[in-house]
Amino acid sequence: MKKKHSPILCKKRIKHLISDVRHCLPGILLCAIFLSGMTAAAGKVCPARLLLGIPCPGCGLTRAAVLLLKGDIHGSLLHNPFLLPLLAGGLLFLYEHYVLERKARLFSVYIAVCIFLMVVFYIIRMKYWFPDRPPMIYEPRNLLHLLFTVLKSPGSL
Repeated sequence: MKKKHSPILCKKRIKHLISDVRHCLPGILLCAIFLSGMTAAAGKVCPARLLLGIPCPGCGLTRAAVLLLKGDIHGSLLHNPFLLPLLAGGLLFLYEHYVLERKARLFSVYIAVCIFLMVVFYIIRMKYWFPDRPPMIYEPRNLLHLLFTVLKSPGSL
């Protein structure tokens, strides 16, 4: 026999959601502070681009989200086509965790497949787009380059 599910917005589910949000709030605030600080201090959000000058597999996700919010789906897909599958994964998690009230196993597999495909897509973009086509551009003002420049200069230490 199939288990009957209670209505989607019952008190128990709302309490569970509020509890989960409370537990995640410190992490969300730390991420917001980090992103704001990185943007204010370095003009970049991506630690890989700041440290190494190269984009990471997630590069373009922020721009894709902004473009999607503006209604530019095509531009969003050009910057990083994995935003939409990742958002769909979030909906899958919410459905599995709060509606079906079970551990989000399907979500875990889905996200693992998305991450694998993002890495494959990253390698392809690096091969064909790097370093000339956004978001796969090289950032010459990175910390690694700065470190090597300081170490190479005579009398630096």
